[in-house]
Amino acid sequence: MALLSFERKYRVRGGTLIGGDLFDFWVGPFYVGFFGVTTAISALLGTALIFAAATQGPTLNPWLISINPPPVEYGLAMAPLKEGGYWQIITGCAVVAFVSWVLRQAEISRKLGMSYHVPIAFSVAVFAYVTLNVIRPFLMGAWGNGFPYGIWTHLNWVSGVGYAFGNFHYNPVHMLAITFFFTNCLALALHGGLVLSAVNPTGGTDVKSPEYEDTYFRDFIGYSVGTLGIHRVGLFLALN
Repeated sequence: MALLSFERKYRVRGGTLIGGDLFDFWVGPFYVGFFGVTTAISALLGTALIFAAATQGPTLNPWLISINPPPVEYGLAMAPLKEGGYWQIITGCAVVAFVSWVLRQAEISRKLGMSYHVPIAFSVAVFAYVTLNVIRPFLMGAWGNGFPYGIWTHLNWVSGVGYAFGNFHYNPVHMLAITFFFTNCLALALHGGLVLSAVNPTGGTDVKSPEYEDTYFRDFIGYSVGTLGIHRVGLFLALN
């Protein structure tokens, strides 16, 4: 992939968290860094183990393949590979890959002198995964309480846990989360539609400035949060 004309001046040494200059380089447009290396290694290993575990299962139907956690009888101990050991190692690889990706984002932010909004936002999603497959099973005393890696089986797990612990649909926190989810979809659709309508005006007219976008929403609902504010609102809605 070609290097864009403005990119070269931003490729400066420093800003790394670990490794110094050893991994402080780019491959094409992609910054590597120490955490890029750990992401690649853990992601490739985890993916290889997923395929290995899938080939040892009862089916190769992608809808039905499932890599299950160990039975709860194993507690927090390591299980044999075919009895949940694959799941344990894959989970470890996933945690390393996800956390490494967050830290790689932080290094890129440091290099560019930017704030850490992107890695902080991504870390919320990582924390949700770690909560479900590491923290919650650990507190319950068995890795078997984590969710399986499979399309149908993980949906069955969600349904089963929901009914076992009072039905998620009646949980006020879950209701609030779903409300934020749909509100975020609406806000992003409105924002995307507004920007596209401003930069793609009717034929023969100039591209419209942010003042037009603000005026549109003041005309529409009586208030405009502004070009910076809409991104703050979007981040708030997404993280909630």
